[in-house]
Parts: sequence; structure tokens; C-alpha cells
Amino acid sequence: MKKSLCVIPARSGSKGLKDKNILDLCGKPVLAYTIEACKESEIFDDVFVITDSEEYADIARSYGAEIPFMESKEMAGDLVSSAEPLLYCYDYLKRDYKLMWLFQPTSPLKMADDIVNAYKVFESNKYCEFVLSTTEIDPHYFHWALEDLNSGMSEMYFGKKMLKDRTELSPVYRPNGAIKVGVTDSVIRWRHFFGDNIVRTTMPEERSIHIRNQFDLDMCEMLLKKRGM
Repeated sequence: MKKSLCVIPARSGSKGLKDKNILDLCGKPVLAYTIEACKESEIFDDVFVITDSEEYADIARSYGAEIPFMESKEMAGDLVSSAEPLLYCYDYLKRDYKLMWLFQPTSPLKMADDIVNAYKVFESNKYCEFVLSTTEIDPHYFHWALEDLNSGMSEMYFGKKMLKDRTELSPVYRPNGAIKVGVTDSVIRWRHFFGDNIVRTTMPEERSIHIRNQFDLDMCEMLLKKRGM
């Protein structure tokens, strides 16, 4: 049995920031950073990139990734869950894997250590079915959310019971999307990574940026230069 299936979905056609998966980031395409982190973790026999673009495929190969097939335009649609290319890849390869890993290429600041830390969670918890990379957030950011009403007014989404000092609130964490891993049978059953028995692993804010716009890209560039890259 091969232990871990590693898939990086990298569709083309981004509307918010055109071709964000392959934009230049400190001399390398954004996609390259995730491929390199996966390879440096030394967990995976193969790093698979699933894409609908020959250009993306060529870039992925140049950084050591495998392209098992070219993704159909339907699978690369805006509303298709990122888990679907992973599940399709699993069916296509017809190999046995204990774990399925899904890596968001637009989170380029993740490091091999973050991937290894996620793996260690499974090693230390026999009941764990899913591991998600998360980042701690100010509980006020979550609990004090406002929702707009049809009347033109706004109200507290979770009611007023959370109107208390942050020291009286429990810590909360946001899934940052960088790393998702699940037991193969569980991912197949749920078709996503938010099923039962989730355990989180923590990544610092400075490695958790998800590139959605030019500001995010600029922030990643600044942090990579600070890292000396």
C-alpha cells in the first residue's frame, strides 16, 4: 500500500487574479512553492498536479510534479469542489492509499514542516479522520460578525451573548485551506474534508496567506523576501 496520495489542483481561468497559480513570486511561479514543500516533506512517492492547462502542466513538470491526466473543462469549473479532482485522480490511478492529501497552490508560504506536522497528527491520534491546517484568529472577528437585514439595519449574527471581553472567549481557529488530509475511506464517504473526527494543526499567520488578489500576492512577496528568498 502506498501511504499517501498527494494532489495539488491547479486549474486555469481564475477571474479574480488572472492565472494566479503561475504568477511570478520572487522569481518562481506561485505553484512551484507548493510542489517544492510537498517534495521536501519526504512523505510522498509522487506529487500530482491536476490542471486543465498545458502551460500549467509544463511548469509543474519542470518543478518535479507528475501530471497523471489533463483535467476536463467541466472538472475545472468555478463551482466544482477542490476535492473532486483529488477523488477523480484516486479512481484514475487505481492504487491503494491510506491517506489523501489536498494542497492549495495559492497558499505558497506553507513549508515542509507544516506538512510533516499534519502527518504527525495522524501518527499520534488513532481516531483522527481528517486534519486541517488552521490559523488562530481574534475571537471577536468571528463572534462579532454583523449581518445586514432587509430593513437596512444590521444585527449581530450570533446574538449578543458573545459581547464580552476576548479574554472570556475560547480561542478560535480558521481553516486556512493550505493543507487538507483525510483517511481515504472518509474522504470518499464525505467527498470533502469537514466530516467527523477532525483534528487541527496550527500554522502561523505569516505562512497562511491565500492569494486571492494583488494585495495577497504583494504580501507573499514581502514575506518571502523577509525570509531571504
